[in-house]
This record gives sequence, C-alpha cells and structure tokens, in this order.
Amino acid sequence: MTELPAYKSKANEEQKEENRQRYYEQFKLIKAQEVDKIPAQHTTIRCGCLKLVHWSQMYRCLYCGLWFCKKCAEQHFGYKTEYGTSHD
Repeated sequence: MTELPAYKSKANEEQKEENRQRYYEQFKLIKAQEVDKIPAQHTTIRCGCLKLVHWSQMYRCLYCGLWFCKKCAEQHFGYKTEYGTSHD
C-alpha cells in the first residue's frame, strides 16, 4: 500500500484560531441538540456562512473537522459536483 503524504495546513495562526472557534461552536450546537433529545433526523449544524443546514446535507472536512454547507464545501474543497448530482 502506498503511503499518503501528510496534510499540511495553509492557514496562518489567526485562521487556525478562527477554525478552532468555529469547530467548538459547531460541536456545542450538536451537543445541545443531543442534550435536548432532538432526534438525529432533525439535527442541524451551522455553517461558517451562518446557514443552519440539516446534518445529512453538510460536508465534513477530514483534515480540519469543520462542517460546511454545499456552497461553502465547494470553496473549501475546491471542487464542484457534476451537473445533475446536486441535492439542492
């Protein structure tokens, strides 16, 4: 099996701190919904663009751990889905 290269973040320290804060806020929202016994099919996550989106329509980055709506995920990952595969 070929070994993959290690991920190196291009974020500066200020951006890393913003990402840590956003990750904490997302985690806090998910945990609050769990404590309030909100069923998983109704759980939402707030994207960095402040949009509340159902968790099944969010994309989580393997490297930074943040959740993104479709539009923000395309910016973060740098990839657009092919025509006709959108969930919008």
